[in-house]
Amino acid sequence: MGEVVTVREAATADLDAAVALWTLSHVVRRNGRPLPEAHITSVHDRMASPEALVLLAHDGESDPESDREPGKEPEKEPDKESEHGFGIIGTIMGIQGRESDGAGPPIAGLVHISLLSVAPDRWGQHIGRLLVEQTINRAVARGFNQAQLWTHADNLRANRLYKAMGFRRSGRVKVDDWGELLVHYRRALVT
Repeated sequence: MGEVVTVREAATADLDAAVALWTLSHVVRRNGRPLPEAHITSVHDRMASPEALVLLAHDGESDPESDREPGKEPEKEPDKESEHGFGIIGTIMGIQGRESDGAGPPIAGLVHISLLSVAPDRWGQHIGRLLVEQTINRAVARGFNQAQLWTHADNLRANRLYKAMGFRRSGRVKVDDWGELLVHYRRALVT
């Protein structure tokens, strides 16, 4: 990699680029199969939720958020752009875990990690690991002590990452709205 990667919380102005990167990453992983527009809209809505912690990875040594006045949106992404042209190289979201796979009441201490994506031209450079680590660190600072996530069973790269980071399969599986098998992982955040 050789370059410094910074991670910061997303601002409202970042969401379109974050969703575009997520979409590109999933289309490439799915061998070019397009995603339904309704699914992309759902991802945008989830990232825009006030309780969502959306983190972005950028190339560069300076953190654009540190140069911004509190509450002020960025004018334009100052970071060097990756080949995909979105200005960010990775995204992830953490949100309060809930019963019934998100439809029920909150589960105390549980953060649900989702929407991890890395620019395809940056796969294999540990950006996903950095984003998961940063999400876990921020979740622990906010009082969470457990993490969970779902990933596609055939996404070998993601499965290897989560296992290497101490996540263990819970034994739960389900089929997503694309007809693809998902596997559930869980791990303690504090010992």
